[in-house]
Amino acid sequence: EDQGDWRCGVKRVWKQDTMPQEVDVLKISNDDAAFILGKSGRTKEKIARVSGAELDLFEQSLTLEIRGSEAERRRAKKYVECVMAQRVGPVTIDDDSEDDDLTVIQVPTEAVGFVTGSQGNFLRQVEEEWGTLMFFADFRGRGSGREGQTEKLAIFGPRRGRRGAQLKVMAAVETKVPNYFTGDSKPDEDDDQDEWGTKTLVLKPDELSYALGKDGTTRRKLARASGCIMEYVGQVAFICGTMEERVRARTYLKWLLKQRHGSVYVDDLKDRDDVTVVPVPRDAIGYVTGNRGQSLRMVEEESGTFCFVEGGRGESEQLLIFGSVRADREVAERLINNLVNEKMREDNDRRRYDDRDYGRGGDRYDDRRRDDSRDRYGDRGDRRREDSRDRDYRRRSPSRDRYRRRDDSRDRDYRRRDDSRGRRDDSRDRYDDRRR
Repeated sequence: EDQGDWRCGVKRVWKQDTMPQEVDVLKISNDDAAFILGKSGRTKEKIARVSGAELDLFEQSLTLEIRGSEAERRRAKKYVECVMAQRVGPVTIDDDSEDDDLTVIQVPTEAVGFVTGSQGNFLRQVEEEWGTLMFFADFRGRGSGREGQTEKLAIFGPRRGRRGAQLKVMAAVETKVPNYFTGDSKPDEDDDQDEWGTKTLVLKPDELSYALGKDGTTRRKLARASGCIMEYVGQVAFICGTMEERVRARTYLKWLLKQRHGSVYVDDLKDRDDVTVVPVPRDAIGYVTGNRGQSLRMVEEESGTFCFVEGGRGESEQLLIFGSVRADREVAERLINNLVNEKMREDNDRRRYDDRDYGRGGDRYDDRRRDDSRDRYGDRGDRRREDSRDRDYRRRSPSRDRYRRRDDSRDRDYRRRDDSRGRRDDSRDRYDDRRR
């Protein structure tokens, strides 16, 4: 049975055989409850995910219980207060937080609507992708920046998520206001020696379109395979992560761009721990890659790896599977082996079919062809004989017509004679009557 006591608005709760767990309880209004819950409970789930605390909303008593460590509960309370403040007006954030969970980005006024999206959809998508909480806010104790020209976008969450969301917003702003972030950008080597940092590379227009891919699929593929944050802001590629992740991502990007001009060879293949080599027979390599590489792209998409065929060596091709996670490479290897086996089975089935047709079945096929030719030639001979008979019959027809004309003349002669005889008989009868 639950027991507990209240101290300064914090309820200490524990259960039998468990360690005590502190719970912060907030009294909220009915309108706040609906705003914190969000559509289908998504806002509450988002606050819990970003803060790391557990949230329980009791609509009947209008209370919100927050469970977790002290830091988790502090972050969750701060996020809940920001969400409730959005309902009534601008959000004001104190700039003296101890949590180190905030990144602020300056967004030009003309791009605010574009970054927010219809009904806030763009910001919600970025929050979902990177596990952050984002909204425009005013800040106490911070410089105003370019007053009247920009608005401050607050991004709450862990460091990696905040950086990914920040770069996503920067890319969107750069689309609306070109060169806003990259007008004076040059490749930056300053933080290459830091364990966590950012590397920037300026890409040419043709390189950018190739490295981006359709709907950004190539960029996402390289980022997932390398384990690095990769985003293109204008013509500049931002690569963020640990030292190892940044080096891996830059190498993958270099190999990708080399593929535009020919085969790629990996010199340090034996020394790498992020690659799996799959030998593929030359007869099956086209089947594995597919039309315009579509089959191989599907393997990459399903496994989260970066794959390409190295230059031919011997009777087989080397298909290289790169990825920071071994389990992902094993998935890709299994998919590629399945494609090879499918190709081998198709070839074997085709050979058996060909052997059947050109073996014993081939004689029957030849016999059928000979019979067909005989039938065709026989039909032609019959048609020729019938045509000749028709022509002979037509030749004979005129003489028969002459006989018919003779018969007709004879019939006319007979009819004339009969008529003359009939007239003579009539005249005789009249003569005899006169004599009587």
